[in-house]
Formats: sequence, C-alpha cells, structure tokens
Amino acid sequence: MKKIVAILLVVMIVAGCNKEKIYKENLNGVWQVYKYLLRNVDKSQQFQNQNPNYTITFTEDGKFTEFLTNPDSVYVYGTYSFTDNDEKILLENTYNTFTLDTAGDTIFIPHTLKRDYTIFNLTKDHVQLRNDTSQLYMNKIPE
Repeated sequence: MKKIVAILLVVMIVAGCNKEKIYKENLNGVWQVYKYLLRNVDKSQQFQNQNPNYTITFTEDGKFTEFLTNPDSVYVYGTYSFTDNDEKILLENTYNTFTLDTAGDTIFIPHTLKRDYTIFNLTKDHVQLRNDTSQLYMNKIPE
C-alpha cells in the first residue's frame, strides 16, 4: 500500500511539472487584449483608450514585459509564476517612487506590485485572465 501511495505522489508531482511546462509553452509570445470586463461590464473601449497599444509578452523562462503608449512608450518588466496548483498566474514587478528627504535629496522607494489572476481557456493563441474585479480576454499576436 505504501508503494502505491509513493508512486501516485511521484506521478502527481511529474504531472504538475508538465502542466506548468505546457502553460509556459502556450503563454510564450506577445498577447493583446481584445475584450475587457470590469465587474462583468464590457469596458473594452475604455481599456483601449487608457492603455493604447497594450501588449504583454511572456517568455518560457518566467518573465513578462507589458508595453503601452500613453503618449510615451511605457515598458513594465517583471516575472510570473503559477500558484494554486497551476490554476492562477502571479505577475510580479517592482517600481520606484521618489520623495525628498529633509536635506532635499531624492530618495528612491522601491515597491513590489503583485497581480494574481485565475487562468481560463489557455491555448496557444487564447487566454482569459480573471481576478476579483476584471477579466482580460487575450489573443496571441502572430509572429
């Protein structure tokens, strides 16, 4: 009986690793949002207006880059990982804010932003990411 449990545990671990590998392979590439829901209301046009030319690029080594123009080009670099038995994706990036100290010197204050989404319908050319308030429907831009 102990051997069966041990074998099942190994099979589940291997299956979990394969699922993450498949997710990374499917996510690899440049994605654009074609539909955006905020609290189940279609706000796609508002999203496009606030985030012109938005794309997000995922790499198989666990990194992502977000791009938009508003009016200057903005790039956000970060990492992603899978959580909750590979049902969610966690996007994590660092950004800085600036403040002046009493001597008038600029102080950089780093902040970490974590965004957690549940993954739905992930294929090689489509994915839906959902959190508590919004849903991003994305398709992959052909290379």
